[in-house]
This record gives sequence, structure tokens and C-alpha cells, in this order.
Amino acid sequence: MLFAVHRSTERAPRERGEAFGRAQREPVAATVALYRRMFEDTHGIDAREAGAQVQLDEPEREEIAGIAHGAGVDEYELRAANARTEILAGKGPTECTVIGAGGLLAQNWDWHPDARRSTVLWTVIHEHGWFTTLTEAGMLGKIGLNDRGLGVGLNLLRTTADGGLGGTPVHLLLRRTLQHAGSVEEALDVLTAARTTASSAVTVATPGDVATVELSPGGANVIRGAVGAHTNHFLVAPRRGRDTMPEESPSTLPRLETVRNQPLLDALRSHDGHPKGVCRHLDSLEPWAEQTETIASVVMDLARLRLHVAPGHPCSTEHEQVELPVHAHA
Repeated sequence: MLFAVHRSTERAPRERGEAFGRAQREPVAATVALYRRMFEDTHGIDAREAGAQVQLDEPEREEIAGIAHGAGVDEYELRAANARTEILAGKGPTECTVIGAGGLLAQNWDWHPDARRSTVLWTVIHEHGWFTTLTEAGMLGKIGLNDRGLGVGLNLLRTTADGGLGGTPVHLLLRRTLQHAGSVEEALDVLTAARTTASSAVTVATPGDVATVELSPGGANVIRGAVGAHTNHFLVAPRRGRDTMPEESPSTLPRLETVRNQPLLDALRSHDGHPKGVCRHLDSLEPWAEQTETIASVVMDLARLRLHVAPGHPCSTEHEQVELPVHAHA
């Protein structure tokens, strides 16, 4: 596996964070450096000043402070990285493609190529079980699977109403979902109760159930069905503002048709619309802050508690099974 792998067994958030930061010092520093530059390039925003405004629960604050201390980075810049979706609202790279059906949840995570240096596979064993998340080092959660067979995927959305730091960052909602939810209904409770200031689609699935929550400043859309395919546009009109992604990222429409109509692995490797296919390759004509490519491809077998990750483009890299603490007990 080309990505760093870390397992946390510490129960206190501060202790867990410090151990992670010490072990993953370089990837955490890469995360902070990427967003320091991206916030400045896109909005002229100082990462530290933005981080001071990020809304955190006490355990999240302690864990991020611990990671920052262990890695030797600025705590407020790391808070800002955890709120990168909210700070970037309307700017930056576009992502991703998700499909959930038949007990599987899969995703190509498309993001800035510099994020390769900071990508980690992080397993947290906590008092109620465990979860494993593919995330950017120092960010508390992203794509992942937990011990109760709940998988979580993420797509970036955008509306004209996005902006501000008065809500809960979506990456913290992903962490809360992975750590506390054991069913789709419990995940929906976590996601729909939160106030958000930027738009995202979070797909949650168990072996027999799947749903997508389209989060936005106007409130959540909950979409149920046998298949949870999603790209980067709203499937139900946002409750406030206008969906801007069909114009800004026109590949979102054909990518959705690809994952709806091709076998799962074929879809993840598809180059239809190259370089902006489901398997996304770098477009050298894009400005630095908007560059996007597939950083990782993830396939989760929810019933068997199996997680497979292809580091890089799935067209040229095989999915490898990740070791999970399937029999771990708190």
C-alpha cells in the first residue's frame, strides 16, 4: 500500500491525536501546507485566522490539538484543514464518484494531486468498536467503514448559498457518523441534525440499506433507493440557492450515467470523457488550485467487513485489501 497506515488504540482524544501526529508528522505537515496555499490562492484567506472560527465539539478540539502538537504544526491551521470544504466553498478542485448497491459501497476520491502526500488509512479502535477511514492526515474523517458494517462515501456539491464557518464541517460529520452510527437510520440522524454552510452529498450504506444525504445551507435532502449512485450535482434541487456544478463541472452528468450503467469495477476504471472521466486524470491546463485527479479508489464489502483500496488511478493500480481489526473488542 502506497499510503501511510496508522492504527490508534488510545482512548482519550488528546492522547490519540498526539500519537497520530508524532507517527504521521510528514503527512500532517503536507495537509497543512496544501490548504494554507489553497486558501490563499482561491480566496486570499489566512488559514490560521479561518481556523479560529471553526466550530468543534470538545473531543474534536482535543484530538486536533493533540495531532497538531504531536506533528509540530499550528493547531488553528489544522482546524482550518478540517473545514476545507466550508472555507473553499465555491472554489478549488471538484470531486468524486460514489456508488452503493448490493452490499457494496465504492468511491473514486478525486482531489488535488498534492493530497497524495498526505493521504492515510487510519483505523481508530474506540470504546464502542472501530472504524477505518481513508483521509488526509490531520483531518478526523472522510471515506470509511466501521465495525457494524456501515460504509460512508462523500461527494462535493456547490450552491450559490454556500459559505461561512457557522456550521459543522462535513469532515467532522463524517467522523461522527463512522464513530457513532451503526445503521443507515442512525447515520441519517447524525447528518440531518447538523447545520452546514457548504454543500456535500454523504452516502451511507449497510449490507441491506443505502441512502444519500445532500447537505446544504438550506437543509438536507434525503434520497433512498436500491442504488446510491452520486457524482457532483444535486439529484434533488437544493432548498436554498442554485446548484452550480452542472456548469462548473459538466463531467458530473455523464459520470453519473457511467456508474449507473456499467459494472462497478468497469465504472471505477472508466475513461469516458477523459481526462475527466470517473477515473480522473490530471488536466495540465487547469490552474494549480483547481487541479484534480483520482487519488484513491475504494471498494467496501459491507457484510464481510472488507475494505479494498487502489492507491492512485484504478485503471493502472489494483485494489488491495486493507487489514481491519474485524475481531477487535473495546
